[in-house]
Amino acid sequence: MKSERVFFTSEGQRLAGVLHLPDLENPACVIASHGLLSSKESEKYMALGEHLSKVGMALLRFDFRGIGESEGRLEDDTVSRRITDLGAAIDYVLTRPGLRKGIGLVGSSLGGYVSLFKAAMDQEVRALVIWATPFHLDDLRSEKGGQDHPLPGRAFFEDLPRHHLLPVLPKIPNCMVIHGEKDELVPVDQAWEIFQGLSGPKEIHVIESADHRFTQSGHRQRLLDLTVEWLKKFL
Repeated sequence: MKSERVFFTSEGQRLAGVLHLPDLENPACVIASHGLLSSKESEKYMALGEHLSKVGMALLRFDFRGIGESEGRLEDDTVSRRITDLGAAIDYVLTRPGLRKGIGLVGSSLGGYVSLFKAAMDQEVRALVIWATPFHLDDLRSEKGGQDHPLPGRAFFEDLPRHHLLPVLPKIPNCMVIHGEKDELVPVDQAWEIFQGLSGPKEIHVIESADHRFTQSGHRQRLLDLTVEWLKKFL
């Protein structure tokens, strides 16, 4: 396996990513979308890159605008803008020589929410796995932000009414939903709401005692194993 730093643009701003490549020609590629307070440096996504490389698939993990090494301002962050950024990542993969057509998406929390919308829009997306993903983001409005858990800016909440998952879920095939039973941020009931709205093929796995970040090693290993097996099935 090898990895390389890559850059591409979204609405004129440079996004930074890392591309994990297996020792195999013309691999399928999976794109990972991080959550609200995370980045492409998430330990889960670095581990996923290693797991996918072992089975002959590539992984692109990248920073949305205003986060990590990508250009832009965090205060301008919105769901709409993240959907656009994910589209730019898909365009990069589709135009990069040596990668097979047909893309998989993996998204965690807000990254899963964004990935659902993009999967409903883009026929190049052949499979999707979402981790700890909310059915709605209404609860964000009632939370109290702080230094450790800052809330999104005004632009985020002004944009939010444009996005409702229920109408788009039936357009999404080949989706696996994975959620922690003890998720402290996104109630597990929301995972079932997403699953019930999806078209098939679909699966849901609730990992016993797991938290929002799948912190324990056993929970994380189960998360990665389920994810890789689902992507292998459709890519």
